[in-house]
Amino acid sequence: MKLKHKIGIGSAIFIVAFVLLGLKFFSLIHEDEWATYRDAVNTAYEKTVLVKPVKVDRFISNKQYTVIQGEDKIGHPVIVWVSEDEVITEMASDGVTQEQVEQSLTAADPEASLLRVTPGKLDDQLVWEAFYKKPADGGEHFFYNYYAFTDGSLIDTYRLSLQ
Repeated sequence: MKLKHKIGIGSAIFIVAFVLLGLKFFSLIHEDEWATYRDAVNTAYEKTVLVKPVKVDRFISNKQYTVIQGEDKIGHPVIVWVSEDEVITEMASDGVTQEQVEQSLTAADPEASLLRVTPGKLDDQLVWEAFYKKPADGGEHFFYNYYAFTDGSLIDTYRLSLQ
């Protein structure tokens, strides 16, 4: 009986140590990205009307942006794009919503399986980026559609290729 207890306790200690090391490894891997998010949110606090961040995403095109969706002090939705040298703030009501972009995509292409919709900036235009997949040629192809933030019009479609 004592041997079984020692093996059980040793196994439990090993499992706990393994989980703790895994968590530490996970946090080390993601620390740089989390620091970028924190810095962008702090910049948005200082330079915009943002008081409550709700969602933070990265958008990478010609320039890298951290995009913060949140609220101003009276609870109105606001979107902030933060790059190394630029901070852009728009009230969400000044553009189309994420849901409207999703509806546009599914109406235009019912076979599309939406994976993600993110605000971004393509060249000098604020956009919504819709990432989706759809069946084609016996497999799946992945696409990015870019919609104008202000009116939801389709700007461009990029098809990803493995070749």
